[in-house]
Amino acid sequence: MKKTNKLKILLIFVVLLFAGNVSGQCDTDMFLDQCASGLGTYNYIKSFSVNVTPRKKAIPEYSYVFSKGSTYMLIVCDQNMSGGKMIVTLYDRGHNFIASTYDEKTNKYYSDLLYSCEATGVYYIRATFEGTKGGCGMCILGFDKE
Repeated sequence: MKKTNKLKILLIFVVLLFAGNVSGQCDTDMFLDQCASGLGTYNYIKSFSVNVTPRKKAIPEYSYVFSKGSTYMLIVCDQNMSGGKMIVTLYDRGHNFIASTYDEKTNKYYSDLLYSCEATGVYYIRATFEGTKGGCGMCILGFDKE
């Protein structure tokens, strides 16, 4: 009888462990394969994985040093879930807004953002999702020397 109870408890534990992981998985490798081609002639620099759940209150922020005279491209790749599109916003070293993949005035989303850098320094990339649902995605950074 004791063996059966221990086996049942172990089985329940394993099922709960895997059930929790399956629902929270974010396969960003799939996004990289699908979206890197969007860089075109730009050189791939880095990709940033973004996985935000409704329980997480922190906004993912990444930093990278941009060089004067280069043009940078940020590509947004997400799960395309209704009510949860990913928005990427670029800030300068003083956290001043530069540009975003979402235009509030026109209520329009863009899949990429181009920025022609005029000052070398640290720039910040923030990724959020519309609404409060959260989501899964990736931001790909590329550059082209002018």
